[in-house]
Amino acid sequence: MSRLRVAAAALAAAAFASLLAGCTPTVAMDAAPHANDPKCASVTVVLPDSVAGQKEDYTDAQATGAWGNPVKVQLRCGVAPLGPTTKPCITVASGQDSVDWVLTNDPDDKVLTYVTYGRTPAVEVTIQHGTGGVSDANVLPDLAQAVASIPQSKAHKCVAADDTQ
Repeated sequence: MSRLRVAAAALAAAAFASLLAGCTPTVAMDAAPHANDPKCASVTVVLPDSVAGQKEDYTDAQATGAWGNPVKVQLRCGVAPLGPTTKPCITVASGQDSVDWVLTNDPDDKVLTYVTYGRTPAVEVTIQHGTGGVSDANVLPDLAQAVASIPQSKAHKCVAADDTQ
């Protein structure tokens, strides 16, 4: 009789665990082409629990992260690094870490896409911006520590327009 009770308790516990797992949706994402780079693992294992006040979500792709319900911020590690560009490049500091980011689309768009500059593999972050979204000024500093685990190339850094020749 006790074996029957143990089996019933195990079955009930498994059902309860699956019920709880069903409460947290998984964000469907596509892995970046170089998501299997070991440097991406160093990023994703230290992603913050919250970004811009949004709680972390589960994702279904390697080297990704997402925050918010509905999702406001998505991160993919392993995208192709950018070469020199005239697009806006900003250095975002958070504590001892600073990361150079290139805004790859129009700053007036509702979804902003930033890609790290000078890091291989690169990290891409998309941000729901504007009404109902979050500010990139809050998102990028929150991700700096994790992204900074990929070394910055000394030859590829943001420069001001008056620093160029």
